[in-house]
Amino acid sequence: MAMKVMIVEDEVLVRLGLKKAVPWSTLGMELVCEAADGAEAYEMFVRHLPDIVLVDIELPKMDGLSFIHYAKTRRPDAKFIILTCQQDMSYARSAIQLQVADFLLKSTLDMKELCDILQNLSLELRQKRREAEATGEEDMNRSGRRRRFFQSWLDGVLPVPDPDRFDVQLKEFSPALKAERYQAWVVQLHGASLTEEETESVGEEIERLAVRQFGSRYLGGTPELPKRRWHLIFSGSAPASDAVRWKEAVEQTGGLELAIAMSAPFADPYEWRTFDRQAADLLQAEFYGRVGEVYAKDDLISETMSEAVLKLKRNMYERAGSLQFEEMKRLVGDLCGALKQPPYLHPPIVKNMFTELLFRLWSACEEIASGSVSANHRLVDRFYAAVRLDELAELLLTELARAGEEVRSHSQDDKTKTILQIKQYIKTHLHRELSLQETADAFYMNSSYLSRLFREVTDQSFTEYVLREKTELAVALMKNGMHLTQISEKLGYQNLSSFTRMFKKVRGVSPSRYMDQT
Repeated sequence: MAMKVMIVEDEVLVRLGLKKAVPWSTLGMELVCEAADGAEAYEMFVRHLPDIVLVDIELPKMDGLSFIHYAKTRRPDAKFIILTCQQDMSYARSAIQLQVADFLLKSTLDMKELCDILQNLSLELRQKRREAEATGEEDMNRSGRRRRFFQSWLDGVLPVPDPDRFDVQLKEFSPALKAERYQAWVVQLHGASLTEEETESVGEEIERLAVRQFGSRYLGGTPELPKRRWHLIFSGSAPASDAVRWKEAVEQTGGLELAIAMSAPFADPYEWRTFDRQAADLLQAEFYGRVGEVYAKDDLISETMSEAVLKLKRNMYERAGSLQFEEMKRLVGDLCGALKQPPYLHPPIVKNMFTELLFRLWSACEEIASGSVSANHRLVDRFYAAVRLDELAELLLTELARAGEEVRSHSQDDKTKTILQIKQYIKTHLHRELSLQETADAFYMNSSYLSRLFREVTDQSFTEYVLREKTELAVALMKNGMHLTQISEKLGYQNLSSFTRMFKKVRGVSPSRYMDQT
């Protein structure tokens, strides 16, 4: 079997150079994955469990040394080669403490030397495998073997029992795979600022108290230290009240704050990974302010927007298009209230929705206020980094205040600004019949005043402008190949004849004749 190799390097050219320069197949190796930052590297490592990793020290999101530390908790026998520009001896000392296989400088890197190191590591790993197969046991104590077993189980790489194939892990821990039913728990640590060693101690306390309260029902678990999270598996199905009592015991012992997510029961032990992810999804309720609870409802998280949320989203989108800042501020509160009603939307869906509103706002500022408001794309990163809905709402409200202030200070006179906003409002409502009174109400104006103001600024009536815009949209849709019946429905007309009469009144000819002429 080929040795699995991984490259962790944030510089694209370095990654490409390593991929092309090293004769992987000749060395009996397979390059299974690559990553550009430490966080991505950890996720890829857990998924592929490579034998050898080439890793840089200075990486975004998580540095290379931290990545190695966490990766070793998942696979202690993996070999790591550090490739770096850093000559600082403190890095070298840290690498030695982590027992990395080698420490190479990029500036003096010799490909032949790297290939020799890779080949020697491959021979060493193969020799250890042969020794393990010959003796029938792993070169680690029972605690380490147990940790490796549960990690392999959760990662979905545990082999299925086969009478014709000997497997050390299955032989020693096979009783855990013989329960009639299982339940996955995900335990999340909150609040306290702890060192890595202290976090590991919390994991040991979680294990000890799980054994004390649940006995043989607690089968085991595995940590996910970067997220300060532990994945546990039980035989049978515990009620939420049991989890609440156990949570209180852990919190009282260590002065901690925990959240617990519990999966539905399942029968196939090889489905732990699936049900663990379902349990982890329940923790997303914390985005909505429900922190430190026990979550056990399967339908707590949803991917479908409620009717209330959809209606508010459409309303906010329309208000953003016409720069109605005060209305948008009010609607932000209403939207957050609707979003905090279970079942909760997956947070990424909410962040996408808020980002769409943000870009709609900037687009309207460009159209109406002649680009007086500059887009702040760093704000988008902050939107996606938000860990709570209230934080996300505050970011949007702050941007609404900033944009509103900049638009108000723009040089256009008030009448022109108002009509530009109304025009934008009309364009977002062409799909239905739009009256002068409804538009006046949306802008808190008297309809007669709006009628006079519109003609004064545009030299045409409100109705003339609405119908002209409808025909402009109709022409665009006809050029895109849409049938007239579909167009009439899209523009809010009950039948084709009504649409045709409107079009002929505005353009002087029927829609089909107009297209023939153009």
